[in-house]
Amino acid sequence: MKQRTLAIAVAMSGLLLGGCASPLANKTADVAAVQTMEHNAQGSYNFDGVVRVSALHLPAKLTQSLDKDLVEEVAKSFSMDLRGAVDLKQSRLELVPTLRFARPNVETWLRVPMLLELNSLTMWVDASAFDLASPVLRGENKGKLIKVQAPQDKIKNLPIDAMLAELPRVTKNIYAAIDKKAYTFQPLDEQARQMGASYRIRLTLDPAAEMKMSKQVVIELAELAKRHSPDKQKEIEAMVKGITPLLDASRGEVETSSQTDLLVSRSGTLLAMVAQQKLGMPKEKELEVSIESVLRLSNHGKPVFSLRPTAENVVNFADLKRPAWLGGKNGAEDASAEDENTEHAMEVPAAEVSAAPIAKTKAVLKPKPKH
Repeated sequence: MKQRTLAIAVAMSGLLLGGCASPLANKTADVAAVQTMEHNAQGSYNFDGVVRVSALHLPAKLTQSLDKDLVEEVAKSFSMDLRGAVDLKQSRLELVPTLRFARPNVETWLRVPMLLELNSLTMWVDASAFDLASPVLRGENKGKLIKVQAPQDKIKNLPIDAMLAELPRVTKNIYAAIDKKAYTFQPLDEQARQMGASYRIRLTLDPAAEMKMSKQVVIELAELAKRHSPDKQKEIEAMVKGITPLLDASRGEVETSSQTDLLVSRSGTLLAMVAQQKLGMPKEKELEVSIESVLRLSNHGKPVFSLRPTAENVVNFADLKRPAWLGGKNGAEDASAEDENTEHAMEVPAAEVSAAPIAKTKAVLKPKPKH
């Protein structure tokens, strides 16, 4: 009896789970991709990933003076690790980039963590990596976050939160503007299975499609600005008219194409983006750089932030004495300025000096006539 009850319970559980259809079920690849990106734009999550050069092809004229293999090996030895957190509802974005150089038995890296509060245009930066170059980051400021903030009286009327709330719609419009044929479903590979993906949607963009997407981004952001700044319609339109020709001109200098796989869970949550991008220069037909990247998303709905600014661990950038290499004054300049101030302080205004002492001084300093 117990075994029969257990079998019925298992069967019912399977039916219930099977009855919970995926929001992407029976969707075409383009609709599924647009829906996924729209949903992701309103979410909160942690992310981590890496960007690196996977191949480098140089023009023949450069390889005559450069060691082609050496240049390619150096380029492939660099990578950029990215991790952080996103919580747009709280208007917070954390980014921890790490520039890494790695060879067999040799590795070095540089990391600059930063936290942004978007609605107040405030940024906190951990600049500890530069404390040897800037003495002001040592001593009492050692390990403290540097706070940089826009003048609050200038931005208090900016509708930043309202604009962030519209980001899902903006994202939807950008991806929906791409040709439907650019989206295709792909079989799950081992990487997708390891991440728990149920869907693998590929977006393939040639140079023309990349340009179209870039222009759509400008259009959508301009429309967003217009909705929230009705008194600046002409300025925004002028800006768009100025940017569009620049984009067209850039295509003659640099062309990009890309292939991006969206790894999506059964519930329609974006788990990762795996991309391959090629950059070329039409004027240098043999020059081509291939870049590969992987970005994984986790802790959906409950992002964890590593930087936690407090009154005790923060120093305002305006309160820091900048080093000479950042435009500040070095010790010699400070001493010179101090001496100059001292001289000015000791000067006696001419109006307070009587004519008699002046005449007397001149008489004393007058050279004796030669005999």
